[in-house]
Parts: sequence; C-alpha cells; structure tokens
Amino acid sequence: MSTTCCIIVTYNRKELFLRCIEAVIEQTSKPLALFILDNACTDGTKEEFTKKYNLSAPSDNECCLVGNIADIECYYYRSTDNKGGAGGFSLGLRLAHQQNKYDAFWMMDDDGYPSKDCLKQQLIYSEKYDYVMPVSIDIENSLQMSWPTVLKNGGKSVLYKEVCASWGSVMDYIYPFNGSLLSKKIVDEVGYINKDFFIWGDEYEHYWRCKKQGFHPVTITNAIFYHPANKMSFVPILFGLIKVPFSESKIRMICLARNYTYIYWNYDNKMKIVYKLFVYTWLYLITRKLDISGYKLYINSVLDGLKGNFTRHLNYL
Repeated sequence: MSTTCCIIVTYNRKELFLRCIEAVIEQTSKPLALFILDNACTDGTKEEFTKKYNLSAPSDNECCLVGNIADIECYYYRSTDNKGGAGGFSLGLRLAHQQNKYDAFWMMDDDGYPSKDCLKQQLIYSEKYDYVMPVSIDIENSLQMSWPTVLKNGGKSVLYKEVCASWGSVMDYIYPFNGSLLSKKIVDEVGYINKDFFIWGDEYEHYWRCKKQGFHPVTITNAIFYHPANKMSFVPILFGLIKVPFSESKIRMICLARNYTYIYWNYDNKMKIVYKLFVYTWLYLITRKLDISGYKLYINSVLDGLKGNFTRHLNYL
C-alpha cells in the first residue's frame, strides 16, 4: 500500500460515484486513504455509500473518519452548500494535506474511474516527476481518447494508438484533474486549488502555478483513466469555420469567460483574450441574433477575469 491519498469530489451522480469508488479500492497499488468531498448531494449519495460499505454516518461540514474500505481509511466531508469542483478539490486537498502523512494526492471527479493498475503505473513515474497524469480514455470506446489530444508535432488526435506512437511512454502535456497525482512537494510549494473558480479552469490555473514554480507535469500513456468523452456543446460561427463552446446556463458561461480570461491574463498568451472576445462577439451578436443580455454578461465576466473578481456566479446559484 502506498502513502497516497485519493481525493474524489462528487455531486449528485450516485451510481457513477460508487463505480469510481469500486475502481479505487480494486487498485493493484492501493491508496492509504480516501477523502470524499460531497458537494451537498441531494440524491442519497451519502446514505447509499455508507450503507454499502458499512460505514459511520458523517456529520455535515466536518471531515469525518467513517471507517475502512479494503484496508483504506475513508474520510467523508459533506458540505451543506455546493462549492463546485474547484471548491471541492481545494477543500479535499487541504484536509488531506494538513494531516501531514501522505506523500502524494490522487485527484479525480466522480464521473470517471481508473483502470486497475492506473495508480501503480503513475507511482513508478512519481519518483522522477512531481505531477503525473494518466491518459483519459473514452469510457465508451477504449480505442479513443476522451477528447482531441495534442501530439508531439503539434497536431491533435482522438486515437489512443496515435497518441502513444507520437509520445511514447511520457507525454509532455496534461489534461487535469482526471486522476492527477500530485506530490506533497507540489502542494507544499504551490498550494491548493483556487476555490473561487467554482467550475472550469481551476485545474489549469493550478497547472500554470506548478509550471511557474518550476515543476514539469507529464502524462503517462500506459496509465489509464476512463472518462466520458467531451460533451461540451460547440456552436459553429463564421459560416461554420469555427466552433466555440457555449452553454445556455448563465453560471457556466460566467465561469468559462471569467476563469479563462484570468488564466490568459496572468499566465498564458494575453492575445487569446482578444481572440475570444472576437469569436464571442460574433456568437452573441450575429449567430444568436443580437443576444444583448447574453453578450453583456459575457463582457462583464471577461472584465471580472481581468480584475480577479470571482463573485458574479454567486448570484446564479
């Protein structure tokens, strides 16, 4: 058993969450502990989980040791409000890190699950790298990646075979947090996830902080994490030449525009902000035929990103 702690954030996906738990406890290299962050689930996740594994009932807003599953210590934190993926990962990482007894932290959402030797393969490379990712394979098609993946020559492919042929065993690119393995050293020096992001982009903001501190995140192509293919809706603009991500959900569009603007402004290429402004202006004013209210919300969210203001989404919870 490794001195790794597994952190899972869940919200109203009971069946998928339980599937993920089963995959974690069946690992050939088991984690020492499991921290579950329940983002105020209303679908009976807590009750089903504790009943299935004969665990104690946790108190709300408290990190509780509820028992052991297959010799893995299990901690459960049920929040009384939805903190989003960012808030869940931030809190889970902080709670686990503060125990000061784990050498690495294995982070994942509830809608995917690791292959049986996923952690074992990652741990092999954790001796050399402080940030080790598995590849994300489409949960419905094991021949494909969960999303188009960067190749060594700068192109992209959804074929797992092509990605492996391009990179070999170590891929110099990551798509966090689907099975991210972070060393204690990273958490000590870089800190926790930015909880204010709520959803989307928090994983990349933390990735950029890791890069800034001199760490080198990598993906191991023979460590596999099964994850649903990208289901984000893309809308064609500019006569079908470009497709842009879009959601009718205001809170999702606020987080998308604000969080990535913040990342581009503080870590990445600032010209991406100009490009995004152009394509979303086209989307709202031409494709969506003068959707002025949506455009204003988008512009305000971009301004929030430039200012580092992470409060607008709270109005839509």
